[in-house]
Amino acid sequence: MGKKGKGKGNKLAKMSEEERARYLQMRADQEEETRRRKMQLISMYMKNKLKREDAFGRLNMAKINQEWRSILRQVKIQELRREIVDVETFFQEALKRKDQVIHRLIAHIESTEDMYANLQQSHMENITKIVDTHRERIEFLRRIYEDDKQAVLSEWEQDSAGFKDMHAQKQQQLECVFYQLEETTDTGIRDNHERFLDRCEDLKSGMQLQLEQITSRGEARLEKLWQEYQSVLAGYCQHIEGFYSEYVDLKQRDEEAALQISQQTHEIEHLVDQLANLRLVSEEFYNKQQGQVEQRQSIKQQLTERLQELRTCVEDEMARDHQSFKLMSVESYNALEFLQETVGKGEILIQLSAVCAKMETERERMFQLPEISREIIEIREMDDQQAGVSSDPATDLLKDEVGVVPQMDTFWRRVNNVAVDVACLKQQKRRLESENAQLKAQLQDYLVNLNIANGSNSHIHQYLARRPKSMSVDRVSRLQLQPKQVRSALPTGRRPQAPTPPTFHLHSGRSRVPAFEANFTNVVRSRTLVRGRVELARMD
Repeated sequence: MGKKGKGKGNKLAKMSEEERARYLQMRADQEEETRRRKMQLISMYMKNKLKREDAFGRLNMAKINQEWRSILRQVKIQELRREIVDVETFFQEALKRKDQVIHRLIAHIESTEDMYANLQQSHMENITKIVDTHRERIEFLRRIYEDDKQAVLSEWEQDSAGFKDMHAQKQQQLECVFYQLEETTDTGIRDNHERFLDRCEDLKSGMQLQLEQITSRGEARLEKLWQEYQSVLAGYCQHIEGFYSEYVDLKQRDEEAALQISQQTHEIEHLVDQLANLRLVSEEFYNKQQGQVEQRQSIKQQLTERLQELRTCVEDEMARDHQSFKLMSVESYNALEFLQETVGKGEILIQLSAVCAKMETERERMFQLPEISREIIEIREMDDQQAGVSSDPATDLLKDEVGVVPQMDTFWRRVNNVAVDVACLKQQKRRLESENAQLKAQLQDYLVNLNIANGSNSHIHQYLARRPKSMSVDRVSRLQLQPKQVRSALPTGRRPQAPTPPTFHLHSGRSRVPAFEANFTNVVRSRTLVRGRVELARMD
């Protein structure tokens, strides 16, 4: 650790200030990017988890609601059934009561019908008697009415004749009174008119006298005022004689000013005409400028809309690029993890190949390049010689790829050899297991006989329950072998099987002690070397 820190310090010391700042900034950016990616992954994981929890919560709530509703429906159904039964019983009882009431009412109606018939008969007889009595009375009253009517008509004729005579007399009297009143009214009207005319003459003469008096007084006063005016006018003329010359001069100036005013008026009219023309020109120019302004405003509006569209497109592109960058960051992180995992697997394979290489024999190590790789290399060398091009090992990538082929072929050969070894060891294991089962049965019989001979057999099960450590073998996954397609699986190229040690030994002077041994190699016992199902590589 000290050397590493010292090397890093030396590296920073060798840098300039700008390079050191750039390096530290780069490191800080990398750490920030890593932290940001971690936070993004955590947030994505939490969001997905929350979504799943929400979905499960909604699903569970829907299930609970459904169950609760089904329970409520069942309860409601039971209640409705009970209500239906109660209503049915109540309806039956009410129907019975109604039937009883109906029968009772029918009997009552029949009795009342008989009573009604009797009463109706007696009532009709009484009505007939009353009608006859009223008819007789009406006939008597009609005769009395006719007698009274004749008497009233005779009296009315007498009275009407008397009223007509009286009306003629009264009309003559009224005509005489009307003539008298008309004569009296005409005489009064003539007298009143004569009195009115006399009074009008008197008033007219009085008004003429008053008017003459007022006229004489006004004429005298007017004469006096005229004399005063003449005296004032004479004094005024004497007073303004000194100003007359000035008046003449001012009059000449006034004439000259009037002439100038007329000339200036003419000039003003000319200028007004020019101003009107200029106004027309300015209005035309204003209209033209207004049209240009409107056109430019429309162009400006179009450019503004285009700018807004471009801004929207740029924002969309930036958002899309941002999303792509996020996706690229996540995918790059996933790719890095996948590559790191692949590198880890490759390192494990290298370690496994190194471990397996230690256990290989001399014959297994002597592998040659496959024929196809050799042919490819020879063909490329011949083409290069014919073309006169010197192959650069630093730039010739295909040569490196072709060089990897024999290594992979060697790797798969090693894998196949290991798989065949494992299959052989499994066969040996099965054979040893069968022998072990036979020995266990023999040993159990022997111990049973021995305990029976000694008189006790309580420790048999305890002894059998304790299994030696040599019998604890790790579980190995099953292999699917295809010996016809693997060259190394032929019996000619295999190693001789190791001799099987004796299962148990009998020593003189000692009791028989069982010795069970699985005799498996460390490769089979290791848990790190066999993971999952191993398949052999096919070599065509």
